[in-house]
Amino acid sequence: MQLGSKRMLGEILMELGLIDRAQLRLGLVHHHETRVPLGRALVREGLCTEDEVLRALSLQLGLPAIDLDRERLDPKLTRLVPKRIAQKYRVVPLRLEKGERVVLHVALPAPASLEALDAVRAVSGKPRVEPHLASDTALGHALAALYGLQDDVTEPAFGATGSSGPDSPLLLYAWPPVTATLISRALARHGLRSKVATPLEVMHSTSSDIVFAPVQAMEGLLAGEARIAGALLLSGSSTDEDLERAHQIGAKGYVANPLDGELLLRAIRRLRSTPGDTSQPLSGPNG
Repeated sequence: MQLGSKRMLGEILMELGLIDRAQLRLGLVHHHETRVPLGRALVREGLCTEDEVLRALSLQLGLPAIDLDRERLDPKLTRLVPKRIAQKYRVVPLRLEKGERVVLHVALPAPASLEALDAVRAVSGKPRVEPHLASDTALGHALAALYGLQDDVTEPAFGATGSSGPDSPLLLYAWPPVTATLISRALARHGLRSKVATPLEVMHSTSSDIVFAPVQAMEGLLAGEARIAGALLLSGSSTDEDLERAHQIGAKGYVANPLDGELLLRAIRRLRSTPGDTSQPLSGPNG
């Protein structure tokens, strides 16, 4: 069980003016795709600092936040919180407050759990344990200093798709598997590479990438003010309505039939002949 309210972290960060809706959407894409907490996803994406996320988490959970790197740690307190508990819950003893009732103050990550506090109460023998939120990085430093514990989690690098450039593969997003296979085969016959892209790869596409997707799928991914660096090549019906929808989300090319190899090739070649040129008009339904 977790402590605190059910206010959404993203909403709090926007209220504080730390991110906008487009940045929240990118963080949510990362959060859902990599299955890390939203706060960590936002930090990985460079949209927030750990201190900013910690500030918002403090408001969300109604718990005080501390800068653990500035705290003076007392090695003697490790007898109250043994290594196995510290490692399991990433909890660090801070200090003992003596008065009418002795209070053990501890630092732990968000979301703070009742399970962690109950475990500390049980092993420490202190009926009152006060939690304080600390950042993942600072907790790692403290656990290393007090217990010799080292984080074995390596943060993956996120950014470009890893194959950017004039000959980078066409990024296929949100196509049914059979359709994606047929598109890939058609392009391969003309020496063009393609790959099925995840939402995170699309959001991190570079100016030399081309993303080919259905209009509706990109509308969902780019709702609000979100934009990507890659050139958008979209597909939908031949109606003016779909063409206008594509234009609204920044498409630079449009084909009505994704399986029409000639039209698709023409659109790809046109986009690759004008890399990074955002002044190009959206082409019509036939590419």
